[in-house]
Amino acid sequence: MIRRLLPCALFPLIALACGEDETASAPDGLSCGSTQTASDEASLSAGANGASGTCVVVDGDITVKQAIVLKPGVSVVAAKGKRAVITGTATGEGLVVLGEGSVLQGVDVVGSPVNGVAVRASNAKLVAVKVTGAKGAALAIRGEGAGEVLLDDVTLEKSNIGLWVSGASVRTNGGRIAEHGGTSLTGGMGVVALNGAKLSIDGTKIEKNQGTGLLVDGEKTGLVLKNAAVNENAERGVWVQRVAGTIDAPAIKIEDSEISKNRIVGFGGFESRGIIIVGGRVGDTQAAPVPTNLAQTEQIGDGVGIYGGSTDFNIENTTVENNARAAGIIDG
Repeated sequence: MIRRLLPCALFPLIALACGEDETASAPDGLSCGSTQTASDEASLSAGANGASGTCVVVDGDITVKQAIVLKPGVSVVAAKGKRAVITGTATGEGLVVLGEGSVLQGVDVVGSPVNGVAVRASNAKLVAVKVTGAKGAALAIRGEGAGEVLLDDVTLEKSNIGLWVSGASVRTNGGRIAEHGGTSLTGGMGVVALNGAKLSIDGTKIEKNQGTGLLVDGEKTGLVLKNAAVNENAERGVWVQRVAGTIDAPAIKIEDSEISKNRIVGFGGFESRGIIIVGGRVGDTQAAPVPTNLAQTEQIGDGVGIYGGSTDFNIENTTVENNARAAGIIDG
């Protein structure tokens, strides 16, 4: 009886008996105007619809029937020291959709029938997120204007596509994009960048995808690939088409990266200008049958391929070795 009457604030040792949940605190380093705990779809959806600065702490595993759409400035995070899982049967853009300035941290998004996570903003952040088993892209990002979407230690795997970016500026630190496979035109690709997207990929592994490891498309689209590994993809390693840059202002810059054990070509460019490869290694490309212009099939396995009117290309201090057919090909 006496313990029931004691004020909880004065006796922290009995705080749990008074209804506080120590496991549902937000992780360190996150600025929260207010904090809410979510343990089911209703509370998660309500929290995601909160005011800017709200931190929604997911306590445990949650299955949802509707997409969880984060309003601008809202963060959805796992409890401190834990991970959370969101799975479900939602339709639309993605199982979890981030708005402007939103954060997703420490959460596994599993088995989405559409995109796993969608970002429709120019500023957002994903930290220690893992997306697996999405029928669409593991992560689809669409944005325009100033700003940057940051992927810090993000794992995207075993979906139809890994990372799909249209128009947005995206920066990755570490993480892994791997083991994607699908039957659509872009199915099985690790990374797809188009429509003026700007990608900065640092220390990320892009590997073991059933399609091309990294595709960059469009004259306004650009890529900086640094300290990365693009390995063991079942088609091309890095493929660039119709980008527009110069030697002085390259559209594509690859530094100190490993591009190895891919099929057909390690790095290839078609109708592209402004490509620089400095340091790193392009090697161990495996041969695969490719239709030629003469309606014949040829076994192709080249380290570097420059095709179809590409120009303003520079490669230096790079090891190109042990490729099935040729170290490099310049054609057309």
